[in-house]
Amino acid sequence: MSNTITLPQSVFKRLEKISATTRCTPEAFAKQAITERIKYEEWALEQIDAGLAELKAGKGIPHDEFLKRIGAVKHAKKAA
Repeated sequence: MSNTITLPQSVFKRLEKISATTRCTPEAFAKQAITERIKYEEWALEQIDAGLAELKAGKGIPHDEFLKRIGAVKHAKKAA
């Protein structure tokens, strides 16, 4: 199966330049970049879902408490 994407000319020229210096075809470089971005986005969504599940389970802390804890950490670092 083959798919086509359209890139702005400026991006394609940059891709060609990088490809020439890395001995990697533009297609392989684009495929790797897209694959890595998809992996990252999937991971980020999993982390968000996990965080929301923790909040639903009552494992979160109120916003005010969070700010107090952050303030205490910052204050401790300044004192050190």
